[in-house]
Amino acid sequence: MGKRKENNNGGRDAEHDVYGRIVKYSGVFGGVQGLVILVTVIRTKIVARLLGTVGFGINEAFNRTINLVRSTTDLGLPFSAVRSISVNYEENDTAMLSRSVTVTRSWTFLTAMAGALLCFALSPLFSLWAFEGDRGYTLSIILLSPAVAFSIITGGEMAVLKGLRKLREIAVSQLLSVILALSVSVPLFYFLGLLGLVPSLVAVSFLTMATTCFFSFRAMPYRIALLDRSILKQGTGMVRLGVFFTIASFLGSGAFAVIANYMMKYGSSEVLGAYSAGYALMNYLGIFVFSAMESDYFPRLSSAADDREESMKRMNQQIEIAVLLIAPMVTAFIVFLEPIVKLLLTDEFCMAVPMARIAALSLYLKAVTQPMEYFSLAKGDSRTFLLLEAIYDVFFVLAVILGFSRGGLMMTGAAITITGLFNVILVIVVVRKRFGLHLTAQTRSLIAILPWPMLLALFTSFRLHGAAGWLSGTALLAVSVLISYRELRRRTSFLDKLFDKISKLTHR
Repeated sequence: MGKRKENNNGGRDAEHDVYGRIVKYSGVFGGVQGLVILVTVIRTKIVARLLGTVGFGINEAFNRTINLVRSTTDLGLPFSAVRSISVNYEENDTAMLSRSVTVTRSWTFLTAMAGALLCFALSPLFSLWAFEGDRGYTLSIILLSPAVAFSIITGGEMAVLKGLRKLREIAVSQLLSVILALSVSVPLFYFLGLLGLVPSLVAVSFLTMATTCFFSFRAMPYRIALLDRSILKQGTGMVRLGVFFTIASFLGSGAFAVIANYMMKYGSSEVLGAYSAGYALMNYLGIFVFSAMESDYFPRLSSAADDREESMKRMNQQIEIAVLLIAPMVTAFIVFLEPIVKLLLTDEFCMAVPMARIAALSLYLKAVTQPMEYFSLAKGDSRTFLLLEAIYDVFFVLAVILGFSRGGLMMTGAAITITGLFNVILVIVVVRKRFGLHLTAQTRSLIAILPWPMLLALFTSFRLHGAAGWLSGTALLAVSVLISYRELRRRTSFLDKLFDKISKLTHR
């Protein structure tokens, strides 16, 4: 009896450690992404100030071109390679781990060269596409070819770090990269003006690659085998999974383009701008929670994909922590969105506030679905993942267009949340039927309790104004924080340990 009790305690301690790990790295990556966003906003403002609207537009067009070529030619390897590496890492098979990293780097090198050549060869077409029929930027796009190769290699090396669970190194490299980008681009823009755009993009992409490689080469020495057929053949499964992921990304971009064109045709550029700004702010909020899933959760899930019980346990743990973290954030977003918009943007964008408040509820729903959707990729079932994404995108487009046509931006926000609710039902059904995974009773009860402060905050934001609105909103936020804090303490001692460390530092 005594031994069983000890094992049970050990099991509970291990489970607490898992919850603590999820909270820790959600906080780490959320904090890093917050700093990245802050530095990016500062860099954007400096670019706009030094180069004006013309230079800002050209810079965005160059970035779109680089991202298009990169996403077309990297074959989704920065995502799919994580699964292959993490499986071998979990099995502690040094030989196979080294081989899977070599496969990843060999394929990444080939796709990087292909991306650079494609950018060079099709530069006149990219100039026509990015600059509305102007061939005058052909030479500039040719000179951007190395930036494409650098960004693809960065993606491959980041996949190595994720697969090897080098989470601290990932966070540090991301932060260093964005600081270096600011340090290099601003002097180039200041001294060269518009002529500094291309050198800046190439230099920033190179420094980002160099920073990432510094950490990944230390974790696993660099080796490629371009002439080894067995190495290249081994990567075909990884490429197949990555291609499906790339197609899903294109579907998402296509859905946004359809909606943008519809709003321009039946609305105005101001309406489209407000929609884009509100949607972007909402996504920035999501980054704080969802950024850790790709770096920490997906590798852990991939390594356990063949064990249904362990996969279901990890999935439910991730969902619980995700909803506990996102619920107070969404509540705060709803309560304080208007002053945030005025601070970061201008009063003109306040027309997006009602839409973004309602749409923010979809982030909570995404915290439920994303950990479940990742399982199809962790399992290597790319077709199921693509099917889920395609159904979601079609429903999203139809719902948003219908909502916008019936009630403008406010109904557009409702349509986004309704799409999120539809996706919850779809994903739960598909994941249960296809993989035999389901939400536990504990997870379901948590998901049902947490939205109430959010919903009440949304209701009061429309019904109460002035001091009454602020007081009620702040009170509901406090309730949401307390619920999440209590539930997090039940699952992990990480917060108590963190507060103890902070207390000791402040009392020194």
